Amino acid sequence: MLQYFNEFYMTDDQTIIRNKCHDIHELLKKAYWAKDRSELATQKAISHSLNYAIFEVNSERLVGFARVITDYSTVYYLSDVYIDEEFRGKGLGKKIVEWIVLHEDKLSGINGLLKTKDAVNLYKKYGFEECKVVCMVRVND
Repeated sequence: MLQYFNEFYMTDDQTIIRNKCHDIHELLKKAYWAKDRSELATQKAISHSLNYAIFEVNSERLVGFARVITDYSTVYYLSDVYIDEEFRGKGLGKKIVEWIVLHEDKLSGINGLLKTKDAVNLYKKYGFEECKVVCMVRVND
């Protein structure tokens, strides 16, 4: 599906997004959490996720991306939400998160998780709350 707004469009067309894997990798390298991720790891992550991208209409330039890891039944994990710095302040982060958490039928009625250290206020607007429970993680080196 394509959704147009102002000079941008958003898509969840997995074929279009998978064909832009290199551009997505280059965009995500700007994010502190993905700066050391290999292009192969980015490709694998995209191939096993539900993906969303924002493009500038005139140039077809990728300006935003997000992906969701899910079982489509009980839980989803919102990940790699990133808007190119040049295009911030235009509401693009809000648009992509809103589409995913409020309008994505595939995720309706299931619990969402995410990890963030600098966008807490954005996600609170869409119903995410800070966890008050123990969270554990196993990090592979």
